[in-house]
Amino acid sequence: MYYLRPGNLYKDFVIEPLMAEKSTTGRAATKYDTESRQLLRGVLSDASPEVIERFSQNAHPVTHQIVQRGKPKAKDGDRLILENRAYYVEGVDPLGNLGLYTLYYVQQREDTHNGN
Repeated sequence: MYYLRPGNLYKDFVIEPLMAEKSTTGRAATKYDTESRQLLRGVLSDASPEVIERFSQNAHPVTHQIVQRGKPKAKDGDRLILENRAYYVEGVDPLGNLGLYTLYYVQQREDTHNGN
């Protein structure tokens, strides 16, 4: 059962795929494709204490969950942008592998995205 509250409706997130690159010194560097304009429409909610505990045991902190209708569009490591907020995908659950809904476990980070 859904409890609809103002602000809990579908939101459009911009998917910025993770691109692995090498720095000039030869070390692995992460970069995000900011030119990609693929959208993910989903419902954002706070993660439950059980989910937060489960992911923190694997050293992948989670703060929110996003539910999307359909097959997964984003993958682990991608960044989702909503207005001036950035969410990093820590886990993807295709909910029964039927392609009906996808659940993303994400971490909101305010120190890594400048809002551009």
